Amino acid sequence: MFEGYGGPVNVNKTDAAGIDPTLESCCQREIEGNRKQNAIETTLRRHDRIALAERRRMHVINNLTFGAGCRCCYDPNQDGGEYQKLIDLRAKLYQTTSDNQDMNGEEQNGNDTNNEPYREGEENSDSDDEFDFLLDEPPPTSLHSFQQDRIEEIQLNALIYESAFQHGFGAHRQFHPARVLHAAGLGMGGIRGNRAAAIPPAAVVHLVDAESDLSASLDLCLEKLGETYKGTKYVRAPGRLALSLNEALAKEVLPKISKESGIPALVAVRDGVVVAVCPNLSALGDKRSGIIEPRAVEHWLDNARVLLRDVPLEFEDFCRIRPEEDALLENMMREKAQLDEVKDMIFDCGVNGCNKTFHHEHVGIKNEQQNGLVVSQDIALGSESN
Repeated sequence: MFEGYGGPVNVNKTDAAGIDPTLESCCQREIEGNRKQNAIETTLRRHDRIALAERRRMHVINNLTFGAGCRCCYDPNQDGGEYQKLIDLRAKLYQTTSDNQDMNGEEQNGNDTNNEPYREGEENSDSDDEFDFLLDEPPPTSLHSFQQDRIEEIQLNALIYESAFQHGFGAHRQFHPARVLHAAGLGMGGIRGNRAAAIPPAAVVHLVDAESDLSASLDLCLEKLGETYKGTKYVRAPGRLALSLNEALAKEVLPKISKESGIPALVAVRDGVVVAVCPNLSALGDKRSGIIEPRAVEHWLDNARVLLRDVPLEFEDFCRIRPEEDALLENMMREKAQLDEVKDMIFDCGVNGCNKTFHHEHVGIKNEQQNGLVVSQDIALGSESN
């Protein structure tokens, strides 16, 4: 057990199973020692905030339409954007909020009673006594060390939450219709590798009807829920197109939703399994006015057990791109760069597969670069000028 920021850090348990009992005791101890060392290194990597920051720097895409996101989750050429109903509703709410703030500001200025002149004996609001502690002597070394550890712990937590947000947790994003179901973990049962990152613990899928006011109102509601429930992924896409492009998967996991009459729809997914479906957003709002009831949506999602306040994953499991894959990719890119340098040095003799770097000709092979003769025709006929 290590002493980490704010408390002890538990080391991964060593798995001693599977060791051949017929091995010599020294060989068994060596295998156990290697496994213990691997467990310690895994723990250190999990709590290495510098490595996390470096991975984020390598994989985060900053030019997405909604901000920054990891390339393991988002495609900059296909994901992102908003439909017109949502744009109009957002602009309308923004205008209403601005007007209300202007009216409240005018009322506050009219009722301001703090413009009286300063009188001796009364408390001066401009006093800076509250900042006198900055002039005090620095704290003892032990207290200063504790404060530094606490600051580093807060920075690490902020980095983890930011990384989770860039991987879609607590954020409501629009995906390409062909990718939206897989982004929620549906149809990923046979995946290999980082299964935890590919299948989120909880996800909410909104199959959008771009002409419905209810869809726009629901999207704004889900954005608000994402501010509170940061452990859930919220995704959306045009519903009919998503069902058409994923027809086989939709029939398997969403048999209750019809392209003709079930859109818009809300789907709750837990650990890659659909746990609740709400076709036509029934009982979640008023269809006539096109307004969603936020409490009804929150209650429905809470009953489906998909509202998580914290991400139940280690931050090393946020990303589908594993560190060993990064190392393999860097090695392949380095080898490719070396091959490109060698290709620039290769002499073009016109023969496929020949990689000689010096000037030469192949006897018996005639092409645009050479005639294939040991002695050129001009020399043999004596027509070459000396």
